[in-house]
Formats: sequence, C-alpha cells, structure tokens
Amino acid sequence: MASLKGFWQFLNTDVKEIPWGELAANTIDVATATQDLGEAWEEQAPNIKKLQPYIKDVEPFLEKLNSPVTQLAISGLPFVSVGIGLLRIYLDWTRDEPTFKTSVVMVAQLAYLQSLDVVLIQVAEPEILQKLGTVSLKTLVEKQIARTETDKLNSSELKLVTSRFRESKLAEQFESALTEQLHQAGLNKSETQKLTGQVSWGTPRYFYQAIAEAGDSVEPLAEFYRTGGQQEQDRYVSIDAYLKNKILPLPAEQVFDESDPLITFNDTYVPLNVQPLTQSGEDKEGADPLNIHNWAQSILEQTGTRKVMFIEGDAGQGKSVFCRMFAADVCQTRVFSYIPLFIRLRSLRAIENTLTETLENCPDLEPVEFVGTEGWLKDKNTRFLIILDGFDELLLQGRSTGGLQEFLQQVSDFQERSHHQCLVTGRPLALQGVAQRITQNKNLARVKLQLMDDTVRGHWLTKWQAIFGEAEVNNFREFLRACPDAISNNLAREPLLIYLLARLHRDPEIPLNSKMFVDAKQESQAKLRVYRESVNWVLEKQRQDENIRLSGLDDPDDLREVLREAALCVVQSGHETAQLSMLKARFQDSSNPVATSLKTAKETTGQSEDKALNNLLTTFYLRPGEGDKRGSVEFAHKSFGEYLFAERLIVAFEEWTELDPRKRFRKDDHTVHSQIYDLLGFGGLSIEIVEYVFELLNESEIDPIKLFKRLHTFYERWCEGEFLDQAPTENLPQKKFFQLRDQNVSLGLRQVDIFTGLNILIVLFKLHAAAQPESYPKVSDSDPKPEIWFHPCGEPDTEYFDDEKLLKIIHYADALSTGTFTKIVGPHLTSANLTSADLTSAYLNSADLNSANLNSADLTSADLNSAILLGAQLSTAQNLTSQQLEEETPPLMCNAALPPGLEAYQDRDRDRLPTVLRERHPKDFESIQAAEKYINENHPSLR
Repeated sequence: MASLKGFWQFLNTDVKEIPWGELAANTIDVATATQDLGEAWEEQAPNIKKLQPYIKDVEPFLEKLNSPVTQLAISGLPFVSVGIGLLRIYLDWTRDEPTFKTSVVMVAQLAYLQSLDVVLIQVAEPEILQKLGTVSLKTLVEKQIARTETDKLNSSELKLVTSRFRESKLAEQFESALTEQLHQAGLNKSETQKLTGQVSWGTPRYFYQAIAEAGDSVEPLAEFYRTGGQQEQDRYVSIDAYLKNKILPLPAEQVFDESDPLITFNDTYVPLNVQPLTQSGEDKEGADPLNIHNWAQSILEQTGTRKVMFIEGDAGQGKSVFCRMFAADVCQTRVFSYIPLFIRLRSLRAIENTLTETLENCPDLEPVEFVGTEGWLKDKNTRFLIILDGFDELLLQGRSTGGLQEFLQQVSDFQERSHHQCLVTGRPLALQGVAQRITQNKNLARVKLQLMDDTVRGHWLTKWQAIFGEAEVNNFREFLRACPDAISNNLAREPLLIYLLARLHRDPEIPLNSKMFVDAKQESQAKLRVYRESVNWVLEKQRQDENIRLSGLDDPDDLREVLREAALCVVQSGHETAQLSMLKARFQDSSNPVATSLKTAKETTGQSEDKALNNLLTTFYLRPGEGDKRGSVEFAHKSFGEYLFAERLIVAFEEWTELDPRKRFRKDDHTVHSQIYDLLGFGGLSIEIVEYVFELLNESEIDPIKLFKRLHTFYERWCEGEFLDQAPTENLPQKKFFQLRDQNVSLGLRQVDIFTGLNILIVLFKLHAAAQPESYPKVSDSDPKPEIWFHPCGEPDTEYFDDEKLLKIIHYADALSTGTFTKIVGPHLTSANLTSADLTSAYLNSADLNSANLNSADLTSADLNSAILLGAQLSTAQNLTSQQLEEETPPLMCNAALPPGLEAYQDRDRDRLPTVLRERHPKDFESIQAAEKYINENHPSLR
C-alpha cells in the first residue's frame, strides 16, 4: 500500500535519476529520453509527459528537498503542482492503490508545505528568514512523517482534515514538527505561533488545489473533489480576487482631488493612539494609550474567545482611514489567518434577523457571495476579519436607536458563536439612547481614538515633508505655533483638519494665517472657518475645470448653490449618498439660474443634464457612487456635507427674515412653513450641523428676533397638529413624505412631521439660550425679559400656558422609539426655560440641562439618568426624589439649586467633576484640562 514515507523516499532516490534538466532544455520525446533507465521508466513516459509544463521546475524542486525551507520559498516554485505530478508517477510506479486515508495524508502534507512556502514569501520578516536558514526541509518532512500516526486517523479525523483542518490531529502533528524546528532555529513563542497559525489556515486552500490537479490519478480523492471540492476551490479563487481588487488597493486610493502631485492615503497615513475604555465608556484605570495597530493586532493574536473590537471616534478623527489601512495590512501580514472584509455600514440595505443575513445583500461584498446560501461565514477552514465601519451611519428604517441597538447585539452574538473577528467603528454620539445596552455588553474590547500627540503629528509632518519639501513644512510648523490653542492643540491634531490646514497653507492664494482664528472662542468656530476656506478654495481653484465649463455653471454663487443642495440631499437621504435624481429634482424651477444653466449646457454641448450635473459634482468634494449606487453622489468626507447643509439653512433663514419695502416679511407664512418641512423634514439635526448653523448665524446679518418670531409661529401651529390634521388633501408633511419616498428614502409620514417639529424646537431652544444674560437662570422676576424668550409650554401665568405641552411632544416623539426626543433635542437643552412644566415620567436620560430653569416643574418619576444639571435651578421643582438622584448613572448636579432636603447632592462629584465631564462628553472635553477650563469659565463657584 502506498505510504507517506515511501513517497518522500521515492523523491529523494529513484526519481532523481530522470534527466529532468535535459528534458527541459531539449524538449525531446520523453519515452526516448528515459529508455536507458529501464522499462519501468518507459512506462512512466505518459505521466512524465503530463509534467511537461513543470519540467523546468522539477529538478530545482528535488534539489531543494535537501536545502533550508527558505531556499524553497525564495525559488517560488509551484510546489503543489510539481508535487502532485510526481505523486502520479509514484503511484503508477508502485502499482499500489492508495486508500482514502493515505491519499488525504500525502496531499495534506504537500498542501501544508505549499502554505509554508507562501507564508514565508509574503510575510516573514528578514530576521526570521535568516534564522530559518538552519531549518532543513528534509528534516521537517521526516519529523512530520515520524509524528504522523496514520493508524489513529479514523474516518471522523479524516473528515476534520477536509472540513476543519486546524482542529484535526493531522494538523496538530504537522504543526508540532514545525514548531520544534522553529524553536530550534531561535524563533520565540509569539513568532512561532503566528507563523504556524498562518500555515495551518492556508493549508485547506492548497489541499483543494492539490486534489483538483491530481484529478482521476488519485482516485480516492477524485470522488471527493467531484462532490464538493470544486465548490471549495472556487471560493478561494473568489476570495483572492476580492482581496486583490477590493482590499489591497485601498491604501493607494487618491485623497480628495490631490493630483498635482497625486496624494494617496498611504502617503500621509500615520497610526493614531487609542485609549482603552471600560464597558461603560470610561477610561480604564492605569491603562495608557496604545498604538491602534498594535492594539488591534494584539486582539487578533489572542487565542480562545475574543471580543468585538469597538473603536469610537468623532468625525474626521481617522476611523475610516484606519479601517482601509488595517484591512490592507492584515491582508499582507496575516495571510490566510484572517481574510479582511471592509464594509461601510452606510451601505447596508436592512437589518435582518442575524448578522449573516444582514450582510447577505451588502453592496460592499458584491459580486462575491461571501455569506448567502453557501454559508461562507460558517466555513471552519476560513476565518474573516469583518470590519464594520460607521455604526453611526446605519441606514435603518426610521433611523431609530432600536436599529442600532439591534445591530450591535447581532454583532456581539455573532462574535460569541463564531471563529471570526469583528471590528466596529463609529461616532460616540450615536450611542446616546443605547449606552446602557453597551455598558451591559461584556463582549466588547472598547477604545476611543486619541488626537495626535506631538510624536504622531511629527510623523505626519515628516510624511508631508517627503511630498512638499522641508521649507513648506517648517513654515507650516510656524503657522501652527502662532495659532490659538483651539487650532494648534486640538483641531490641528485631527487627521482631516491637519490635512486641510496643510493643503490650504501651501497655496499662496489662500489667505490662511493665524490671525483668522484669534477670535475663535470655540473649536466649532475654528473648524467652520477651515471648512469654509476649503470650500472657497475648491470653488475658486476648480472654476476653470473643463467639467464646469461644459456644465455652464462658472458663477461661484451657482456652484455653491449646487453644492449646498447636494449636501441637503445627502444629509436628508440618511445614506451618506444621494441619488442624482434627488438633486436634479431640486432644480426644476425654470427661474432658477442653475436650472437654466443646465438646460443651456444640454443645448450647446449635447450633454444630458444628468451627465453635466454628475461631472460638475465630481469636480468638488463629491464622488460618484459605485456599484448599485451609480447615478448617485456622496461627499468625500461627511463633515463637508454637514457644513454645506448648515450653509443651506442659513440661506433659508436669510430669505425667511427678509423684509419688503413696506417692512413686511417678503415670504408669507405658508411659503415659509412649506420650506421648513422641505429642509427639516428628515432625521434630527446632528450636533455638528447645529454648531455650524449657529456659528454661521452669529457671523451673518440675520436678525435673530425676526427669525425667532417666524419659527415660533410655525412651532405653535405644529403643536396644534395643524399641518398634519387640518390641512387640504396633500398637506405639507405629506408633500415631503412623497418627495422622499420618490427618492427611496424610507421615512414615514409621522416621522416627517415629528422630525420637522423637533428640529425647529432645537433652533428655538438655541436662540433662547443665546439671548439670555450671563446671570440666567438666576434672574429676578422683576428684570425685563429679553426679546427672545422661549418656553415650550407657552407663557407661564397666562391663559395660553399648557404645562403638558412639552410632555405631549416628548410622548409624540417617543412613540417612534423610546428616547427619540432626548436623542434629537436632548443635547440642546442648555439654559432651557422649563419652569412649571409637567414632566411626569418624562424620559430625559442623558439630556443636557446645564443651567436650565426647572423651578416649579413636576419631575415625578422623570428619568434623569446621566442628565447634565450643572447650575440648573431646581429649588422649587416638584416631586424630585433622592431615588432619582441615586440611580446607577445619576445626573450631574454640581452647582445646581436643589429643593430642601436634597442639598447634599449639590456637592456630589465636585472633586471628580472634570473627570466625569470628560468621560461623559469626550467630544467636548478632550482632556481633563479642557473640562477644568470649562468649569472655571462657566461655574466659577466650583473652582
């Protein structure tokens, strides 16, 4: 019976007598060349002839059997193909019929050695290869043969070899021999485990390749291949194509429009640091920041049960860039052991019952069927690193927290049950409303991205210098040193912002200097100015572009209008991608200059309006959609869309407050109300958009009093349900609902109405807060009120006051899902006037009620978990109990005026206040010092 030992003896003795070099050099007839070696070899002539494509490799193959394993790797020989060809000759020569067992063992060893060959070629470091120069391939083979106990390989064990190779005794025996050799060569435990693990994960793919090439000559395996082997081999071919076409090119993709010179992600990327967090999101005590790649690699190297890698970071802090760079890195350095899948969660079509089903129709995985009916994620011979980027951008029906919570639970459940590894990224603000579920989930390895420290930023500047020279970088360093702290110590440490600053700085026509940031008291002000200058720069720079000339839109105002409307479409779609038809529909009015220009371009250039518009958009910070998103556009970075949408709202505010010569509003109420639904009838305004809107509002000439009056009129009528219940057949909410539906945006009629009202409520609360004196809310009742004075329930002590009005709004919103009100409006309740409001059982979890006036408000059973009540007035609040202030995550009460008997809670967390502020609001307080500065400026009594 054919044996593993006999085969290798055959390779090292008899087969070497064939003049392989002569055959390769002269390509003479095989039978003639072998006649002198006897009839046995003449009989093998047909088999040898089948080796014709590999003749030149056979002799080097045989020579390497007595060489170090590194020599075989360096030669890059087709190990499996040559080995299987020689196995055919051996089986015919011995005239033995191999059993299924011996066939599996012989082919598995060839596959194992081929996997070792590939691993050494692709990922082994030079110093490791140098050490392996002492490892003999012949010795390794002999040790593997000696440890292979074929008599103990029963049918169950043989099935493991084919279905879960790494769990089989054969894999254990092969790995034991390789481990011994690696240790003798001087590799440490970590190096050995990494290398042997990769070899084991790679063996199955070469096993199926080997039996495919063996064909009918190894009969026991031929039937196995016919009944499923081809399918397995096809999978590996598809995976290799996916990695080659989708993953490996990611670092080389172009950044924005940088083409002179062309700048790729790889040119400027530097790994950031991450801060390990507890399950509740607090900094781990005693845990220092770690290099993000080192942290992620350490998770991958863990044996046994691993946790979901959960990375939090704000917009522009480098989450997506890390995902693309790490995916390519894993593909190159952890070949076979992990197969990276890069999935942008904004592309998900729906949440199904399980993660596998959810990913089944994911466009980012097309056209390769990774999950589907073949159950790729269940294949024990293949292990994926599933990178899920942007949990804050999930496209779920209703965009409620329920969808996010359900998805994160699916990921956690999948991780616990599978042998794969999940990595999830997103903005921490998206976790509002699901924070408790996250805290309870013990299956997360949770970290948050850190701003660039001096060392990391130094590495970034070194890369920038390699592109643009030492003089430019030295000048840029001087610029950063001259900037206020908000720029130099914060924004210029975010990957996106430092890139924009550096790019603008090197353009001599851009008025970028440190003086433009001197009066920027808030980071949002400074960030807004960077975005504005970036957009201005692009508009000016790109105006001569051929695409713009063909579109007929060379007026900067027209160009900016197109960008603003594109931003509106992208933000409202909720997809981070908008259909081109959605944008085109906004230019149907023949009096619009953009519509006129597009029509003219069609007549003069022959371009369709779609083509002209698409060419125009791709010239700026937008890019065309891919795959099933063709005919759509998305912003190259989410921040540009948010900023330009804020600009679009400011344009509307200007129009709504514009007066005619008679000092009356130029636009009537119906027109304004229709436009309010058109602009704000979508998911709630993000915190970033609100920040940009109010920074732009402060810099504009818009009269905030006039704006307040117009929006307040809408608010009162919305509260009465007038737009939804008391309007003609197609009312304003319906009009917006149909518009979104026609563009495949899933938002119900109630949702349109609710989100519109909540977005207006945000603006009214923010206008009220901005208009109050510094002493608010500790103002005397006799003091005159500011002209902007907003109470959501109406004017107290008047017949128009309805103490339940706000509570009804909360219930109306939370009918979509619990926490909808606090998720959307909660972050904007600073300095809110809620006196005498009935807030019985109101869900105010995590609401920011900093300096709010809650005197005489009824707080019976109100949920105040994690609420911010710094400096709030509660001295006459009704039914506030100690139990509400002693929950697992109690409200922050420092400097609040509390009812009698609860004064002790006022001092709670006083010493820990800076730490608590930073832990609960990492976006606002990047450091303890920033939190302390905030306290000193806003709550001096707490110093």
